[in-house]
Amino acid sequence: MLWELHVKNIAVIDDLRLEFGAGLTVLSGDEGAGKSLLVDALCLLSGGKASTGIIRSGTSTALVEGVFHVPPDGHDLAPVLGEASLEIEADGSLIIAREIQGQGRSVARVNGRAVPVSLLHEIGQKLMDIHSQMEHLSLLTSQRQTDLLDRYGGLMPLRGKLAGKVSKLHKIAREVGLASGDGQQRERDLLEYQVAEIDRANIRPGEDEALEQEYRILQRAQELKEQCYAAGSMLYTDERAAASLAHEAVKCLKRAVSIDPSLQLQVETLVSAVVELEEIARGLSSYTEAIEDSPERFQQVEERLDLLRQLKRKYGSTLEDVLRFADEARRKLQGLQSREERRRHLEAECRELRVEAGELAQSLSLGRQDAARRLIELVNSELSQLGMPRARFDISLTREESSGGLPAYQGAYAFSQNGIDRVQFLASTNPGELLRPLADIASGGETCRFMLALKSALRQADSIPTLVFDEIDAAVGGRNAHVVGRKLATLAQDRQVICVTHLPQIACFGDKHYRVVKDVSAAQAVAYIEHLQGDSRIQELAVMLGGTRKPMLESAQELLKDARGKYELELIGVSRQSGE
Repeated sequence: MLWELHVKNIAVIDDLRLEFGAGLTVLSGDEGAGKSLLVDALCLLSGGKASTGIIRSGTSTALVEGVFHVPPDGHDLAPVLGEASLEIEADGSLIIAREIQGQGRSVARVNGRAVPVSLLHEIGQKLMDIHSQMEHLSLLTSQRQTDLLDRYGGLMPLRGKLAGKVSKLHKIAREVGLASGDGQQRERDLLEYQVAEIDRANIRPGEDEALEQEYRILQRAQELKEQCYAAGSMLYTDERAAASLAHEAVKCLKRAVSIDPSLQLQVETLVSAVVELEEIARGLSSYTEAIEDSPERFQQVEERLDLLRQLKRKYGSTLEDVLRFADEARRKLQGLQSREERRRHLEAECRELRVEAGELAQSLSLGRQDAARRLIELVNSELSQLGMPRARFDISLTREESSGGLPAYQGAYAFSQNGIDRVQFLASTNPGELLRPLADIASGGETCRFMLALKSALRQADSIPTLVFDEIDAAVGGRNAHVVGRKLATLAQDRQVICVTHLPQIACFGDKHYRVVKDVSAAQAVAYIEHLQGDSRIQELAVMLGGTRKPMLESAQELLKDARGKYELELIGVSRQSGE
């Protein structure tokens, strides 16, 4: 609820403070006095577009400041304020300010802290619904219309359940997407290929070193045989072989020992050497016979070494590194296989959730159809009472088919947390005109009366605490104006309503009545506000009727008394009908 409005340096307004309260507040005054400037000021507090043209001549800065009272539960405002790290004051007040500077800069503040104008717009939409010819109405948005229809139909709990299912569905679908992405499939294919390639090789640690040695032997087998055979011959088989000569030397030394026994040690050592030479010669002979000069084996070893070298180039500098790589790849594959199992589980859960969400969405859609029929009838009745019997109100509920949508009505439809329906309020103001979106109604007065009809029908469903109506009496006659006034007063029983009017039949219903006056006696015109009570209010109503002569004053007094009396009787009737 708006407690106080402070406007400074806007057009004809110099410095003005206006206190508001609960119920219906009406603003009257001559054309051009500045009544609609107050509505414009409220639009600025709601994040509306600012223009330097509104700055009062001779000043450089315009200021609008509003003090709002927010209920203890924070109303619908708590999430918006919480996200911006803003808090309501201890006394429940929320102070919103907008400063427009001459160079075109606009500064917005909430409780003294600078904020983006976009945030001001979000906050303003929760605090006020401004119905004027120039202001974009929150009620004209598809989301707001959906909210109102669902609240009217008592469908918010069902929509909440659907939103929970859809939120969970989106979360699981994202997880499924991550688990089944092309990147993971490519990784899985690569790991499987790498493990299979290493396993096929059947690697044994140290195998490459043994094969390298064998390769060198096979590569020069003939030369190796020749050298070993020659060495063996020199040691044993030739006439002048080392072993034969050593035998002769032993014989000679043995004869020498008979002369000098001290040579016995040399004899024994030489005998041992002869034995070793013979052993070496026999070993070389066996080795030479064992050397395989096989082109087939040479090719096998060469191919095997090429394979092992390729694996080491890919997976590690040693065969042990290659085997470790394979072990790590197997562990990764196991992890991917676990994720694959998780993905299949999630897909099954997704299918189940989609069916459950589809059932809820269809139930919500059917509930909306029923609520829409009742609301259409009620709003059209309200329009007729407001002097627009030929106007028509309708609600369009459309769905878009989508292969990936929720199953409903034996098909599949695109969806959001709000369900599968796109809600749009439609209107036609004259016979023969096609129904158009409510936002396309050209006349500000007609729009306001449509809004009033809607707000009257949706009193319990609409939670915005402050409603502002400007030009609601455009093209409204006296009898219909009285109906409009009663509607406004009824609407103001459970919220704050501010109305700019030129008609006394509306003004007489106000709980508070202010007159906007423009003083042109000084060099520069200036607007000020008068709070009308008692005789001053009767006199203003008389002026609005056409003059201050006695008959007009009596008519004004009677109008005020009659309006209040009829309104009170109407409230009693409503109370009895509801069983209160």
